[in-house]
Amino acid sequence: MTMKATTHIVSCFFLAASALADVVSTGSKAKVDVHAHYVPDFYAQALKDAGHVPGPDGMPAIPAWTPENHLSWMQNQSIDMAYLSISSPGVYLNVPSTAATKKAVDLARKVNIYGSKLKAKYPNKFGFFASLPLPDVPAALDEIKYCFTKLNPKPDGVVLMSNFYGMYFGDPELDPVYKALNDLNVTIFEHPTTPCTEYNELRFHTNTTAPVITQKQWQALNRPVATRQFAAPTLDFPFDTARTFADLFYSQVPSRFSRLKWIIPHAGGGLIPTLDRIVGYSTLYPDLNLTEASMKDTLAKSFFFDLAGPWPVTYAIPPLLRWVDYTKILWGTDTPFTPYAAAAAGVVAFDQQIDQVFSDSTKAQAVRRNNAKKLFNS
Repeated sequence: MTMKATTHIVSCFFLAASALADVVSTGSKAKVDVHAHYVPDFYAQALKDAGHVPGPDGMPAIPAWTPENHLSWMQNQSIDMAYLSISSPGVYLNVPSTAATKKAVDLARKVNIYGSKLKAKYPNKFGFFASLPLPDVPAALDEIKYCFTKLNPKPDGVVLMSNFYGMYFGDPELDPVYKALNDLNVTIFEHPTTPCTEYNELRFHTNTTAPVITQKQWQALNRPVATRQFAAPTLDFPFDTARTFADLFYSQVPSRFSRLKWIIPHAGGGLIPTLDRIVGYSTLYPDLNLTEASMKDTLAKSFFFDLAGPWPVTYAIPPLLRWVDYTKILWGTDTPFTPYAAAAAGVVAFDQQIDQVFSDSTKAQAVRRNNAKKLFNS
């Protein structure tokens, strides 16, 4: 064997050893992110065209995003896989009308095709949740059929905003959507959005004309102190999650469509501190008497909670564990709406704190990645 060949073999050995060391050192911290967003250029432009400026839901900006930058960030944070979704306000960007519906239908198709192509290009890095042009139910049914019969690869689930201009999860009009998704055994990722009053829901329809209402006016019509508390994600998002969850149970959707799986974000938002009230006050509703035991049983069968924050998981996880066990808890970053630098700091804190919450490393690893891998069969 020549000296050159020997040197090459030794070099290859050390490269392999180095790579193995990297795997060993980072493998225990490897994570799956179930709560990440994609913001392709055409979607960012659609937000601007619809008046969501400087950012949606009272936020100060529309975040810059590219798949390449996101992948680079994932690698630096030991994130093996990210499941991407369109964040609030979804794809239906103006108050319901005939014109808004057409734009929503077109935008839903574009983001879903984009998501599928991204998954095809990076099958071991990106999954995605399909978006639906709700509150137009017939259009949503068409998009479900397209996504799960025509797209290749298919979505890993669908993302539903907490309400669609006042159509909350318990609305009977959504039953055909739930039936179609139930037949497909789909996972639904709930994402909060700006709340909407029942009065305003009744004012606007998907097949009529609508007056011009700016996004700032829409916020003021539906959110108390919208001017001073300008960012809806601060309080309105977590409590709209709680509101739509309660509506879901008061309409008995989980029991009527039992094959659906649900991901509730932000450690439940405002839900967990109010869940005893949701259960207790169920006696006010005819033919409904939720109990702590029945709630826990349904959560165990059909629900997951992600940890997208920001908050210390040492405080977020223990209240969840009263209602679900560790196998129902997932991890998420909410990037890029949580800026990458802030999310990176959150990753460091999470990796330290999760081992404080669970002395059993198997449970910590389940939350980091294994629960998500099992849910998505990846």
